Amino acid sequence: MEAVSQVVLRNRERLEADPLLLINPPCDALVNHLAADGRAVHISTQDFGDFKWFTAQEASAAFEPAPQPAETVRTIILRLPREKERLALLLHAAAAGMPIGARLWLVGENRAGIRSAPRLLKQFFQVVEKVDSARHCSLFEARGPLDVVPFDLDDYAFGWSIQHAGQELKLVTLPGVFAHGRLDKGSRDLLSVMEKIRPGGKILDFGCGGGVIGLSVLIAGTDAELTLLDASSLAIEASRRAFAANGLEARLLPSDGLSDVTGRFDWIISNPPFHRGVANDLDIAADFFRRSGTFLAEKGRILVVFNRHLPYSGWLRKYFKKVDCLASGREFTIIQASEPK
Repeated sequence: MEAVSQVVLRNRERLEADPLLLINPPCDALVNHLAADGRAVHISTQDFGDFKWFTAQEASAAFEPAPQPAETVRTIILRLPREKERLALLLHAAAAGMPIGARLWLVGENRAGIRSAPRLLKQFFQVVEKVDSARHCSLFEARGPLDVVPFDLDDYAFGWSIQHAGQELKLVTLPGVFAHGRLDKGSRDLLSVMEKIRPGGKILDFGCGGGVIGLSVLIAGTDAELTLLDASSLAIEASRRAFAANGLEARLLPSDGLSDVTGRFDWIISNPPFHRGVANDLDIAADFFRRSGTFLAEKGRILVVFNRHLPYSGWLRKYFKKVDCLASGREFTIIQASEPK
């Protein structure tokens, strides 16, 4: 059981038998322990893999960009996210929607920045108190939501534009989406390569984030059928908004890695994620390289950009017969692979 769950359970005697809302909880036994006391427990998660795990455990769970507290909820337990802007979004949604007399618990690891969280909590709640500190984690309780403006996800959407292939490409991102509010250098390098090779046909954008890769394909006038995949509800929503802003269409697919993918593609394009929470986690990319060949058409290709220090080149050579480096700089490498072994 994760440390944050252990800290919550250390203080379970403080909880009444009223319904609980858990926001982005870990995939462990915490929910079962809290439900064993006879209370109703509902989960709101922004991660599709976690959503599938909880539903497989027959827990009451929703996959959504922001929580929607029910009127019966008396306590909301929020696990600290990696990004401060996403924490502000979640606190705003909780404070604006929680019933009168309810309270919020914020729990997180010290290394994730939980010690500085009270400053943000005080922007949304009248009373903020530290309840516990253990397992290199801290637990804060907040009560008395301030009279903040009603929560609206639109207020957290950030729109801007870039030029690509001589066209204006409109982008929209949300807190927690990779490279929120900017175009990261890896994606910028990838777009330059894509402008030259012009991928088309059936395309899967793996780990789509705000949808910039898929958008760049269509904005360049390429004939393509796009599927945008991400495990984040915020990324899926940001991509939906970005495509709508450009008057374009794509299939949006929430998926835990490749687990929900069907069919075959002429191109699978990705800037593979390597973070989960505050730690590096290469398992997502490793599974992607291992399985992606099974989703390629006969002459299909994979196009990826990644930080040079990552071991992805070796992994690609392990699973593909043909591996070509299309660009390599001080920070990023772009590789095209085909002919799965």
